[in-house]
Amino acid sequence: MIVVIISVAGAFRKGKSFLLNFFLEYLYNLHKSQQSDSSLEWLTDDCQLHGFHWRAGVKRDTVGIWLWGEPIMIESVTGEMFAVLLMDTQGTFDNNSTYQQCMTVFALSTIVSSVQIYNVVDNIQEDALQHLSLFVEYGRMAMEQPHNFGKPFQQLVFCVRDFKNQEEYEFGENGGTDFLDNILQTNPEQPEEIKAVRELLREYFEDIQCYLLPHPGYKVAERQSFRGHVKDLRPLFREELKKMVPNLLGPHNLKPKIVNGKTVTCRKMIQYFKEYAASFDGETLPQPQSILNANAKLICIEAAHEAKVNYCRGMDRSTYGTRMMSEKKLLEAHIKHGITALNIYDKCPKIGSKEVRSLLLEKLQEDINAELERYKRLNEAKRVTGCASAMLACGDSVFLGIGLGSAASGAIAGAVLTLQAGVVSLGIVAIPISLTTLFFIWAYVWTKPCFEKITNKNK
Repeated sequence: MIVVIISVAGAFRKGKSFLLNFFLEYLYNLHKSQQSDSSLEWLTDDCQLHGFHWRAGVKRDTVGIWLWGEPIMIESVTGEMFAVLLMDTQGTFDNNSTYQQCMTVFALSTIVSSVQIYNVVDNIQEDALQHLSLFVEYGRMAMEQPHNFGKPFQQLVFCVRDFKNQEEYEFGENGGTDFLDNILQTNPEQPEEIKAVRELLREYFEDIQCYLLPHPGYKVAERQSFRGHVKDLRPLFREELKKMVPNLLGPHNLKPKIVNGKTVTCRKMIQYFKEYAASFDGETLPQPQSILNANAKLICIEAAHEAKVNYCRGMDRSTYGTRMMSEKKLLEAHIKHGITALNIYDKCPKIGSKEVRSLLLEKLQEDINAELERYKRLNEAKRVTGCASAMLACGDSVFLGIGLGSAASGAIAGAVLTLQAGVVSLGIVAIPISLTTLFFIWAYVWTKPCFEKITNKNK
């Protein structure tokens, strides 16, 4: 199942969890309308928001990174089913977190998401742009690799809450686009670092958008008694949400998560989370090279898995059958399919450090050798079952096979005993009986498949 990850990040106590609950409301109603083939209705007067916990006040409410407890299945316009996951993140720069912890949460959520919504209030300040400098540096390194997969990041959306300059910029996407263009302008007086972030941000994100939202209303922002009732929202805020949310999460606009040029499934996303989280597991922020190496490891892991599967399929074909193979032929098959597997691994894009590729190549070779030992054991087991297989080949049941085998064995044993006892005439008679019995067994085994084919055709 292809996965879509929507993340919201930004300063603490600025309404990120509150915003995510509108996303939940829209996605669940969209799923319901698709299942029942009915029109979509959401944010009605009787609606009450539920989902991610939020509260008014100055104390932080979300710690770390949280994912909604279940994927929401949405059918895209192409007919594909997407598993949509919503991600809530700890607010940056509260009174309980270090700069490194805040940046780790922000960076990790940006890397693993297909859409990162950067939640800011009133304006896009300079520090908000500086938080993106790590991604600019990583993007530069990723694009300089011998093999790159295009822009390393997908979609960045600035959501400017409680925007006050409506006379200059209108609410919504159109005003947001003009506002963002103005913010990202450069001039000769700016320091090089500030200019670099502005100039290169669009180079490393596939899409950058901006939405300007009005204040949600006094009942929502300044009263502890707000319980999520949509009727208490300011009408203008409600209307702008009904425009913004479908533009981001509608079936026409959902963006599946892409890593290294490939869409990501839910199963693979678990591995990606682990690798990216490991690169941030330290006392300091990771260098862009560390993030690049984590990405390189993901590519190598996928290539190694494909190579191992190809090896096992080839060995399954080579060892198919009930008869035991000679050790020489088994090793020849192992060498043939092992070389094919190593060639598959070698063709994976070469990015990051050589050490990452070497370590996973060693692991692949160990896995292939372990599989060879398994095939040796399976082949050895065929030695034990060889006699039983031969008897079964003589008839439809083991009893018929035993009967025919016993008849042949008895005739031969009788010929030997009569000759040893000196009864030559009986021995001479027993020999043709033995040969005739063996001939009928051979004829039965050889002609049975032919009769089965003729019977099946007649049917």
